[in-house]
Amino acid sequence: MRKLTNEDIQKNSVDTINQYKVLQYLKKNLNIYEFNIYLYDTSTIKVVDKKEDSLLFKFKNNKVEYFELNLEIEQELEI
Repeated sequence: MRKLTNEDIQKNSVDTINQYKVLQYLKKNLNIYEFNIYLYDTSTIKVVDKKEDSLLFKFKNNKVEYFELNLEIEQELEI
């Protein structure tokens, strides 16, 4: 998982086309610079707010879907 800097966000510096599509969605719908943004996997971006709450945004079936990240799930994924 790699954290995106403000410069990365401005330059759309991501690894995959799916991440690019998610980033464009986030830039359009959120004040993205108020959050911590991480490249989570090849089609998913993790967004963390100041309270440390997390959402995952994933490009799937030609649309962006999002869901809350459960800490237990995240630990399983990292193993």
